[in-house]
Amino acid sequence: MARKPSTQKPSPKQDANPMARILDAALHEVAAKGWQHLSLEAVARRAEMSLGDVLIHVPTTAHILARFADHLDRAALSNVKDVDHSQSVRDRLFDLLMRRFDALQAHRSGVVALMTGVMREPGDLAMLMARLSRSMTATLSAAGLAPYGLRGLAQIMGLKAVYLSALRVWQKDESADMAKVMAALDRSLGYAERAAQFSLSRFAQSRAAPEKAPPRN
Repeated sequence: MARKPSTQKPSPKQDANPMARILDAALHEVAAKGWQHLSLEAVARRAEMSLGDVLIHVPTTAHILARFADHLDRAALSNVKDVDHSQSVRDRLFDLLMRRFDALQAHRSGVVALMTGVMREPGDLAMLMARLSRSMTATLSAAGLAPYGLRGLAQIMGLKAVYLSALRVWQKDESADMAKVMAALDRSLGYAERAAQFSLSRFAQSRAAPEKAPPRN
């Protein structure tokens, strides 16, 4: 599937703001020592900031996960001005999700180490999955969908499954062009699209079916 050229910043380190420096330093530390051994003192040293300044932005290492999730959201959504109705919903979602992978790719070694470490920490994993629901809700809205009610909940859960499936492929795909990731993402979005169409078709049929008359006495 064709992609639009990415216009996002390739790395938070290029941004002079303190949070970008903290994220860059934290991901380098995780790549070197692992998530379980990450300390905010080490992050402060690598970022060349005082510990107090780091603590203002991230009081705990868990806050690094939330701020990195914010970074991925910005990478995916900051250039969305209006819904591009010239594209299909599937293509819009593909483009938005691939922007997230472009941002992940900029810190590949640190993100892979982070993923491995978080899987061993149930509390961190639960927080990250809850935060991912917010990200997928925003992604659906940016693609022109309205993720509200029971149908919206199903869309959010479905897009989370699509993204996590592609994320597992990305974790193993070390190629620069992420061809396997794009193929996996396109395939999963296709499955989700067909499943959604099938569900809507069944729902329409059930609404159109005439009600049976009650039995006579």
